[in-house]
Amino acid sequence: MKLTFRIEYRTAWGEELGVILDGNNSEPIILRTPNGEHWEGEAEMPDLPACVPVSYRYGVYRDGQCIRRESGTMAHLFCPGKKKNCHYILNDFWKDLPAESYLYSSAFSGDYQSEAAIKVTASADGSITFRALCPCLHHKHQVLAISGDCPALGNWDIQKTVLMEEIQPNEWTITLNVSTLEFPLSYKFVTCNADSKQVEEWENHDNRMLNNPELKKGEIYLTPETEVHFTSSARKVAGTAIPVFSLRSEKSFGVGDFGDLKKLIDWAAKTHQQAVQILPINDTTITHTWMDSYPYNSISIYAFHPMYIDLNQLGKMKDKEALAVFEARRQELNALPQIDYEAVNNAKRAYLKVMFQQTGRKVLASDEFKRFFEENEHWLLPYAAFSYLRDLYGTSDFSQWPEHTEYKAEEIAALCAPDSSCYEEIAFYYYTQYHLHIQLLDAGNYAREKGIIFKGDIPIGISRNSVEAWIEPYYFNMNGQAGAPPDAFSVNGQNWGFPTYNWEVMEQDNYQWWQKRFRKMAEYFT
Repeated sequence: MKLTFRIEYRTAWGEELGVILDGNNSEPIILRTPNGEHWEGEAEMPDLPACVPVSYRYGVYRDGQCIRRESGTMAHLFCPGKKKNCHYILNDFWKDLPAESYLYSSAFSGDYQSEAAIKVTASADGSITFRALCPCLHHKHQVLAISGDCPALGNWDIQKTVLMEEIQPNEWTITLNVSTLEFPLSYKFVTCNADSKQVEEWENHDNRMLNNPELKKGEIYLTPETEVHFTSSARKVAGTAIPVFSLRSEKSFGVGDFGDLKKLIDWAAKTHQQAVQILPINDTTITHTWMDSYPYNSISIYAFHPMYIDLNQLGKMKDKEALAVFEARRQELNALPQIDYEAVNNAKRAYLKVMFQQTGRKVLASDEFKRFFEENEHWLLPYAAFSYLRDLYGTSDFSQWPEHTEYKAEEIAALCAPDSSCYEEIAFYYYTQYHLHIQLLDAGNYAREKGIIFKGDIPIGISRNSVEAWIEPYYFNMNGQAGAPPDAFSVNGQNWGFPTYNWEVMEQDNYQWWQKRFRKMAEYFT
């Protein structure tokens, strides 16, 4: 197999372009140029598996070091055909973010994966592969197709369009024998109904033109990955942004909770909205007082606030006398004109304690919990230990604790071990976070079923009295203080007291702290 890469990119003196095949740890394929703008390079390699997408990226190199690379989440793609010893000529543009990058997010494109086997073939006497980027079609049960001014492309007949294949979400290709095409070729992309194959929309673009690439036997010419836009793809979305605590319903326990989110989603769907965004929901329990109600000063970037748990989903409380007392308290708190933050949290915590004693052992022994714990142990274990030590020592300021002021993983693992004397108190936090997890996950999945974009909110700062500051202080400048510049709310600006991020350290591990955070939020939010 031979690969030829071609790209137009204007470089500065002393810079050169290179190509890295994803998953290939070898040196980059360095390109050459006659003028600092048009670059080309070649590589010989064993034939790659047929019909399996291959991704690659371009980078700018100086003195052998990559100083800039394509930064978008979508690498270049091509699919080798079944023919052996072919020569693939890949024509590209520098690829960062698509022009309408939001349409490629899971909010609009979902987590769609085609189950159909890719059928890319390459003819022995030369082929052209058309490559296109086009999001959102599968939501409308559509496929991308080509229509053009030669018999192979239907002579503009809408009954004879050529359907393309989606080799990865939003990335479409079709490979045609060059001998069937007539040049100069004029063509357009269209959308077709996936079932009837009828044309539903023409792209909003002038006719595209392609001159004869004059291919030799065994050569496959790949066009640049063109962004295709349709008028119907432009999206205007109406939605509601709201704090969860304000969703108090008749069945709530004095405050809106994750169970109430489904009622909001139902209402959004009935009123033809397409998005619901909730404000931060992380645990902010620092003092166990109303001072903790500020939603941006969280003690964990992963843990959710116990206040948002829907107690109705925990099962029936067996102690009928206790249940009657809690029900009377629930009605009392739910009838208040304003939320009593401290009273609600104290009551819900007491309820959770009773249910933990009743069902905790069974829940923690379940396969579902064990899977949750295994996937979240990296944050769940230190969070539970932090919460236990906060209450034991009466402060979240870990610098004031008589023990464990400096986080040591071995010591905390021993503290959280099942044979530890404080395991029951620590496991209570596992139990609570597990139920919060399954309830929010259920709400997020419910939103997707209803066609509602479910948005979250990540606070930009962390508390200096938080789990993250305790276990990963090197990621932060603890002697710094973050806030907001002067604006309509404060003419002098605001000092929020958050430590600033140590970006230099975060860069060293490719921002794993942020990547893990985003991956966790992506479990729940679109």
